[in-house]
Amino acid sequence: MKKDIIVALAAYITLFVISFYMSIILGLGKAESHHDPFSLWMYGRRLIMIICAILIPLLTRKETLAHIGWKTSIRWVLIATGVGIVMGFNNKGGFDPTKPIAIVLALFHAFATELFFRRYLFKTFSVSFQNAWTPLLLSSFLYGCFYLTVWTTWAQPLGGKIAFVILFTLLGSIFAYGYKKSGSFLVPWMMHFFAVLKYRAF
Repeated sequence: MKKDIIVALAAYITLFVISFYMSIILGLGKAESHHDPFSLWMYGRRLIMIICAILIPLLTRKETLAHIGWKTSIRWVLIATGVGIVMGFNNKGGFDPTKPIAIVLALFHAFATELFFRRYLFKTFSVSFQNAWTPLLLSSFLYGCFYLTVWTTWAQPLGGKIAFVILFTLLGSIFAYGYKKSGSFLVPWMMHFFAVLKYRAF
């Protein structure tokens, strides 16, 4: 169990360092933050997340994608959709739902992020910690801190950076709680997808 935590934290730190270097130091995060479909880094960052979330559990615990939960109830579909849409109406920098390419990118973004932070980190911590709330809070805090590698967050003054970390920690907690209670990866994926659509574009 302890080994799984060390591996998970090492994977997170590696992803954080690579993302910070590419997004902030090299400046590739500016196009990514504007959801530019021609931003190679938009795809690169998320492909790294997907590879880590699939390969590490497979190599360390013999877990495949079949273990993450692909079934859910109508009740959870409605909850996930409703919660996500409420979040989306407060999202000023999301993907434009009037553009088909933006919807595809939003699906990809939500899938990759949820696969790494909920399917891998949250689930790994859940197996390793006895306390039910530690995995949720720890994985959500790491999720919040990860947004320091996003251009729009890093461009903020210190107070803005802290506010973004707190905001995304809270959002991560909601996604993780949905995963924990439903047992289905589809729930946080749907929540996240609907949450990153910018409904004010209508």
